[in-house]
Amino acid sequence: MSIPALRPVLPASLARAENLPSIPAVAVEVLSLTQNEECTLDQLVRVIERDPALTAKLLKLSNSSLFGVGQEVSTLKRATVVLGMKTVRLMSLSFSLASSLPRAGEGFDFPGYWRRSLVAAVAGRSLALLVGSRHADEAFLCGLLSHIGQLALARCMAGEYGGVLELAAGRWPTLELEERVLGYSSADVAEVLLRDWHLPELIRVPVAYLHRPGQIPADAREDTRRVARLMAVTALVVSVLCDAEQGDAYRKLYELGERTFALDAPRMDAFLIGLEPGIRETASLLNVELPGGLDHSEIIDRARLQLVHATLGATADLRMAEIRADELFLRNKELLVRATRDKLTGLPNRAAFDEVLAREAERRLKGGPRCLGLIMLDIDRFKVFNDTHGHRAGDAVLTAVGKVLARLTRRSDLAARYGGEEFALILPATTPAQLGLVAERVRSAIEAEPIAFEGKSLRVTASFGGACLERAGSAADGARLLEAADACLYAAKNKGRNRSEISGKMLRFG
Repeated sequence: MSIPALRPVLPASLARAENLPSIPAVAVEVLSLTQNEECTLDQLVRVIERDPALTAKLLKLSNSSLFGVGQEVSTLKRATVVLGMKTVRLMSLSFSLASSLPRAGEGFDFPGYWRRSLVAAVAGRSLALLVGSRHADEAFLCGLLSHIGQLALARCMAGEYGGVLELAAGRWPTLELEERVLGYSSADVAEVLLRDWHLPELIRVPVAYLHRPGQIPADAREDTRRVARLMAVTALVVSVLCDAEQGDAYRKLYELGERTFALDAPRMDAFLIGLEPGIRETASLLNVELPGGLDHSEIIDRARLQLVHATLGATADLRMAEIRADELFLRNKELLVRATRDKLTGLPNRAAFDEVLAREAERRLKGGPRCLGLIMLDIDRFKVFNDTHGHRAGDAVLTAVGKVLARLTRRSDLAARYGGEEFALILPATTPAQLGLVAERVRSAIEAEPIAFEGKSLRVTASFGGACLERAGSAADGARLLEAADACLYAAKNKGRNRSEISGKMLRFG
C-alpha cells in the first residue's frame, strides 16, 4: 500500500523515535522469517528459543485460559503446533514489543497507558472471536500498540507534549487536543513509527486510524478495513472501561456495536463484563501491574448513570444532583442486573450464559483452544419442596445453591442460573474426567449445605449432567454441547437423582 505523506511535518527526532527502544531483534527476525512463504515451524521455533523470556511467555500463554487446551504444553514446538504459526508469530511480536516499552517515568500516566493498551488488546481479540473474524491475533497486536503514538510523544517531546497533558487536566488526551497544540496528533506519530518498524498494513493502518476510521486511505485492503472496524469498536470499549467520563462513549459503543456487528445491549454488557479476567491474565503474562479501580459491572453502572445525566441535561445544584444521582444509580443498577444478572442468586442469567457459551464455541472453530466443558444441574424434586415448605423456602434454596456455585468455581469458569431450579457451569480447558470431579465436588457441597429458614435447617440434593466439546465446526455447536449435557442430566434424574452423569466422549464437529 502506498502511504500518503502526513499533512503535518513531524520533527526529525520524533519521526526517528530516538528515545524509544527500536523493535527488538527477535521481533525483527520473526517478522522477516514469517514473511517468507517457505518458512517452516522449526525455523520459527529456533528463532524464538533464542529469547528465553519470550519462550516462557508463549508457554504460559499456551496453558492460560485464553488458549488452554486441557493438557499441559511444555515445549515451544508443541505450543507452536497448538496455537498455530500465525498466532505464535503475532504473539511473539506482541510480547517482544511490550517487553521493550517503558513501564514508568515522570510526567506521563504509564499505568493508564498500559491499562488502556491491555484493555484494547484483550477487547480487540475477544470481539474478533465473538463476531467470527479470523483476525483475532492481529486485533490483539493492534490493541497493544493502540496508544504507541502518545508514548512516543511523551518520551521524545516531553516538554511540548507536557503542554498537551496539562490542558487535558488528568483526562486521556484526544487527537483534537494534540492537533490544536502541536499541529499533528499521536495517530500521525504512530503511522510513522510503525512504518519505520516495517509492520504490515494489517497492523499499521488500524492502529494509525483507530480514532479516525473514516479517513483510512482508499487503497487499503479489505481485510485491513475489517480489522479497522473491529478496532473502532474496541476504541469505544477502552473509553468506557478507562475514562472517567464515559457516558457518551457508552452510547456510541452500543450504537456502533449494533450497527457494525449486530450486538444488542445484553450481549454487549456481557461482553464488557467478560473481558475482566482476560485483562488480568494478560497483564500477568506481560508482567504489567494494573492500577486499581472499579470492576466492570460497576463501571457499566457509572456509564449508564452518566448517560442518563447527559440525556436529562441535569442542571440542579450540587445537593440536588447528589440526591438524583443516588436515585438514578439505583434505578440503572437494577436495569443492569436485569440485563445480565439473576436477581435472586446474583449469578449471571440466561442471556449472559448464552453469550458466553456462543463465544466459547466460536473460539474452538477449527483448531482453536480445546476441551470446553459444560455442566447442567437441577435441584431434585424442587416442586415438591416448594409445595411442602412454600416458595419463600424455595427461594432460600436457590440462593444457597447460587452461593455454593460461586464459591466452588474458578475465575475462568461461568456459573449461571439457567432458569427455574436449573443452573449451568461453563468450564474452559476442562476434560471429561475433570468435569466429573467438579460435578461431584459441587454435588457433595450442595447436599451438605444447611439452608436456614424460619428456624429450620433444610437440605436439598441436585442432579448433574455434563459433556465436553473438543472441536467446533460452527457457532451453533454450543447449542449441541448444551443438548448433550442436558441429556446426561436427564439420565442422572432417571437413575435416581443426587448423582452426576458425565459423557466420556468428547464432542467433535466440523
